[in-house]
Amino acid sequence: MFAVRLCLLILLCALSAVASARDGGGTNGKFTHTSWTSKDGVPAMVQALAQTPDGYLWLGTYDGLYRFDGVSFDPIPVAKGHPRGSIPVSALLVTRAGRLWVGYAGGAGVEVMRQGRLERAGMPGAPGEVTGLVEDREGAIWVVGGRGRKALKRYAAGKWQSINERWGVPDDQAVSAVLSAQDGTVWLATQSQIFFLRPGARRFEASGLMISNGAGLAQDRAGRIWLSDAGGTRVLPGFPGGAKAPARSVSKATDRTARRISLLFDSHGDLWGSTYTDGVFRIDRPDGTTAGTPSYFRTPDGLTSNEAVALLEDREGNVWIATELGLDQFRRSNIERIPLLTSGSAENFMVMPDARGDIYLANGSRLWRSVPNDEPRFVIDLQDDIQALCRSRGGIWVAQKGHAARIEDGRITARVSWPDGKSVSSCGEDRSGTFWLARQAGNILYRDGQGWRKVDLPSRRTPLDIFFDWRGAIVGSLRRKSVVILDGPRTIHLSEADLGVAGITTVFGNAKALLVGGGTGLARWDGHRIQRLSISAQPWLRGVRGIVQTEAGDTWMLNNKGIARVATADLDRAFDRPSAPIAHDLFDEQDGFTSRTQNSQSLQIALGGDDRLWFLTRQGILRMDPSRLERNQIVPSLAIRSVVADGKSYPVTADLRLPPGTRNIAIQYTALSLAIPSRVRFRYRLQGLDSDWIDPGQRRQAFYTNLAPGTYTFAVIAANNDGVWNRKGTSFRLIVPPTFVQSKTFIALCVVIALLSLWLLYRLRLHTIAQRLRVRLSERLAERERVAREIHDTLLQSIQALILRFQLAVDDIPAEFPVHRSLESTIDLAEEVLAQGRNRIRDLRITESADDLARMIHDIVERLVFPPTTTVRIVTSGEAVSLNLIAADEIARIANEAIFNVWRHARATQLVVRIVFSQPRLTVTILDDGVGIPPDILQAGYRAGHYGLRGMQERAKRLDAELSLSSSAGTGTELTLTISARVAYAAQPRRWFPLRARRGETVD
Repeated sequence: MFAVRLCLLILLCALSAVASARDGGGTNGKFTHTSWTSKDGVPAMVQALAQTPDGYLWLGTYDGLYRFDGVSFDPIPVAKGHPRGSIPVSALLVTRAGRLWVGYAGGAGVEVMRQGRLERAGMPGAPGEVTGLVEDREGAIWVVGGRGRKALKRYAAGKWQSINERWGVPDDQAVSAVLSAQDGTVWLATQSQIFFLRPGARRFEASGLMISNGAGLAQDRAGRIWLSDAGGTRVLPGFPGGAKAPARSVSKATDRTARRISLLFDSHGDLWGSTYTDGVFRIDRPDGTTAGTPSYFRTPDGLTSNEAVALLEDREGNVWIATELGLDQFRRSNIERIPLLTSGSAENFMVMPDARGDIYLANGSRLWRSVPNDEPRFVIDLQDDIQALCRSRGGIWVAQKGHAARIEDGRITARVSWPDGKSVSSCGEDRSGTFWLARQAGNILYRDGQGWRKVDLPSRRTPLDIFFDWRGAIVGSLRRKSVVILDGPRTIHLSEADLGVAGITTVFGNAKALLVGGGTGLARWDGHRIQRLSISAQPWLRGVRGIVQTEAGDTWMLNNKGIARVATADLDRAFDRPSAPIAHDLFDEQDGFTSRTQNSQSLQIALGGDDRLWFLTRQGILRMDPSRLERNQIVPSLAIRSVVADGKSYPVTADLRLPPGTRNIAIQYTALSLAIPSRVRFRYRLQGLDSDWIDPGQRRQAFYTNLAPGTYTFAVIAANNDGVWNRKGTSFRLIVPPTFVQSKTFIALCVVIALLSLWLLYRLRLHTIAQRLRVRLSERLAERERVAREIHDTLLQSIQALILRFQLAVDDIPAEFPVHRSLESTIDLAEEVLAQGRNRIRDLRITESADDLARMIHDIVERLVFPPTTTVRIVTSGEAVSLNLIAADEIARIANEAIFNVWRHARATQLVVRIVFSQPRLTVTILDDGVGIPPDILQAGYRAGHYGLRGMQERAKRLDAELSLSSSAGTGTELTLTISARVAYAAQPRRWFPLRARRGETVD
């Protein structure tokens, strides 16, 4: 018996060791791995990695230096004067000041990035390949040429130094690694031993520890120095403090074929190593006494190549591996895969928590148990397949075909069987301890003190899962088509149509209601009414296969999209507003959800007593700890990658001025968040055009077409994979100058031309109207002259003849006859009428010519025959211009009326008529020193029963002229007529009139 037990123990240990070696010590379960290869744009042979403060990841490759933003790989040109053909980059360093140093193979030495461009560092005697760049505490740069001897150099205070025998470094030893420790000590690993340089010293000291070639060095957070070579990974003794090299070191063996090892301690204290020949390894938080068991990740596990060269942890905590064939990223996963259960079909995994919070896991016939805060441990192999797990008051029931066993604390404490020995689909134990079985025959069995009893269901469909709701009623789902509730004597049947959820996938009962998930959404039944959330508004709720709610106030759901978390209060409110968005977090394959839910309808999600969540998938069991979720708190920095305007690329500056007339632009931007680049979200706007932020999702380009000239500001903000926003973002000004036809000058010119055109049209219209008026006036004047001639030639001549005949007749009558005197009076009256007729004919022909306004007024004065006591003067200023015939007639009649009033009423001694010709206007002023106009007449503007003043005003109005009249008793009267030149003159004068006065004419 002892021998049998010993063999079993040896077998279990061997199986455990095999399982541990196969899984790599948990690396696969704790990290999410992402890789980029040549098909994703990775250049050939990545040999070095670095990250600058702006967030860019820099790659040293066989094809040169590249910059990576999580999406695109951008080549960086070499410095001016770079040796032709020597472009492979073999080492990178970002100094504490944020400056990038680049080391080359092919004898090209070192270059430094300054203001976005590489510059030669002036390194003398450059080695054939720079394999390492290190900055010490004093800011000096150490350059390792690991392939040759005498290839270690130091750059400090602008000068290069060769580190050789004078520094205590053997000239015949190639250097594998340099490490600058926190205390300022510089450690050196050569091809065969370890050296160290104390702070301030100028000579290395040999430690006496012999090592193999290609060793790597690293320092942990406690300040310990670690060494890894083909002999293993271990802590170095405190050599600077006087410690001696051990005769034999204790270490965990590294693969003996490993060479050129690089080491890295990440922010969690884990030690990573690249082996160049055997992939990468990780040691989980090694302490000072033991390195722990390394877990390996190799090409069969998904690494791009076993030739792993460089390691880097970025600012977000992601670990990057550079290999000959690509780039690998390891990101700590929120979802952990449980390695013990990796076999079985897509339906064989089961999970069930007991009343104390222990989690039981089943696969086939085997059962595991995980107590809070511990890993699953094997419990028992029951030989036959386990068909159902359900909670009991002291543990769980494990149901198999025909029988079940109750297990408490990992031990079988009770067994039961049922008469027909048929299979079961689910089981449960109610509050009273009654054991229930859901059977594939379409009924439910339960066992009380009198034995087994059967409960027939409304449908012959198999009850796939049973549990007890908040009231203690038993609830079962019937083959994805309906839900049945056995509430004492009452049976409630809810079909798909009643629930409004097609294809029922899960039923969960909380303290308030039943939640039913299906292919078309989620329904809630509180015992009285049914409410629904449709996938049309909430697509992430499609096909929920499991639901749990925690005391922290969260509801967790499982479906083929991943694992969803939503605040329980938000979910409850959502049923009252089913179309409103629900804030939620989704953990999908990028978080470690690497499979799909099981085909089984049994419980697929469970909550342990330690609040860890357990999930079933087709490829195994997953676990999450909500209290330890990794959240990326790093605010993503942003950068503008390029601006393309009308098909031409332009360098991005703070004020980018584009060519005039630019219409279409494309702006490429990026956010430097490398954890999950596909989840980075953006918002952008072009101030001056966009009224609000535009949400392009994950797109990293903005397009604008038909852009008008102007000054714009392009701004972009971004959120990382966990929704942490950079609200400040980045921006630049974009200046689009106008072309000539888009300029304000051209627009003003167009406006001027348009106004000028309108003015010309207006003038043309005025000219046309004036021509028509001139024609009409000419016709009227011609008609006046004809009438005057007709009257003169007919009527007046006839009257004259009659007067002569009457005169002859009167002459024959003696003078003493009374009739003679009467006829003489009549003849005198007739001659007076004839004179008046001649005067009227002369008035009809008052304007015989418009060429001389002064002559017309002179004629008017002569006809009136002023008394000798009245002096008349006509004064003309400016160069006389021919008048418009219409205007001349109206002006003459106004002047005639005014002068006639002076002759008849003023009793003036002086009369002055001033005529002023100027370019903008014609002014005629008639001034006398007579008795003036009574104030009442002047105020009224006319004398009752007389129409002289009123007629002058009407004529001035027809000319669109201004007529002003001023007078006071005893000082005379002044009448001024002002007419615009365009109305008064026959043609617009071509030059300004010289304001010279001509001597006036005086008429006595």
